[in-house]
Amino acid sequence: MLSYKISNRDYKCNIFFNMYEILSRTRLFKGASPDEIKMLMTDIHFQIRSYDTDDIIAYAGDPMNYLMIVLEGMVMGEISSFEGKSIVVSEIPAPNSFAEAYLFASKKRLKINIKAGAQANILFIHKDFFQRLLSQDAKVLENYLNIISNRFVIVTEKLNFMMIKHVKGRLAYYFLNKPEVTNGLLSFPLGMTHKQLAVFLGITRPALTKNLLEMRDEGIIGIDQKVVSIKDMERLQQLVN
Repeated sequence: MLSYKISNRDYKCNIFFNMYEILSRTRLFKGASPDEIKMLMTDIHFQIRSYDTDDIIAYAGDPMNYLMIVLEGMVMGEISSFEGKSIVVSEIPAPNSFAEAYLFASKKRLKINIKAGAQANILFIHKDFFQRLLSQDAKVLENYLNIISNRFVIVTEKLNFMMIKHVKGRLAYYFLNKPEVTNGLLSFPLGMTHKQLAVFLGITRPALTKNLLEMRDEGIIGIDQKVVSIKDMERLQQLVN
């Protein structure tokens, strides 16, 4: 069973009022206007559910029969290591869909826990209604296939990341793959709290702080008000290699 909380009526109505505009900014509905999406959704049954930070949305082993779209907030996919540590394998900020690949898989039970990384409002569409939606619009179908393909690439990159054993190398990999850096910028917001980043890297928070300060003192990065700046790109790349 999927675990969920229903938001209060007034807030839920506000989300519903803005839903089609929010959906127009997702990759699934890329190229469609809010009015076009509203027409597509006319005969599609859906629910909006609300979660607090760290609420479990779905557990590993749950059957995945719903397409889920984050309208507000963020969700995270976590796995537990043999040592009992939680490792974040994915972060999905609003507005975005997630766990799409499970919908039409022969084995559709989740392999990870999904929880809210911040207060989140999520749209649920049952598989049968989502399949109807895909058959109605070729562009939505194309967008869906593109999302699935990109998810595969992300998983491959995550496996490469997990092969890096030392903390500074993982930090360097995380920094080098920030969208701002791949677009040519040398400074960017850290993007997570130290606690969240430590979970993402699969390390303790003290180890994270220690290595960040060492990288700063070594002149590789600068840190100011949770904004990171790359001072020595060559040395940062060497940490990954």
